Amino acid sequence: MITEREKEVKGFLEYIREPSNEFYEMVSHIFKKQSNLPANIYIDDYDRWINLCGKKIVLFQTNNKEETEYDKMIPMSIENKPEILVKDEKIDLTLSEIDEIKRFVSECKKPLVQIGKGKIDYEDFYDILREKGFYKSKGKRL
Repeated sequence: MITEREKEVKGFLEYIREPSNEFYEMVSHIFKKQSNLPANIYIDDYDRWINLCGKKIVLFQTNNKEETEYDKMIPMSIENKPEILVKDEKIDLTLSEIDEIKRFVSECKKPLVQIGKGKIDYEDFYDILREKGFYKSKGKRL
């Protein structure tokens, strides 16, 4: 039996994966090639979709490819112990790579939420990521 949470997550994934919804306009990227992370991360910098199942979320790409693949994004909760909010998606990352993404989310939970609410700007966001060792590129663009 499918739970309400599973229905909500499934509906969200169907929405973001439908090209006609132009989800790319509602997401900012932390590209793998510009960061010290094992996969692309996608954040809500306009506070439009950050809540799912009553949790603040980021999306991460389930593979190591550098190009964006919207059909490979899945949500992770923004909290001290981040949780992947889907069960039946194929993830082509190692457990240590997933743990690294979880560490990033846990250590950066405050700025991840602040950027979405407009409480910090991109420059401050990137400075925080660099200070924590997650971002290597200079620049203000997500």
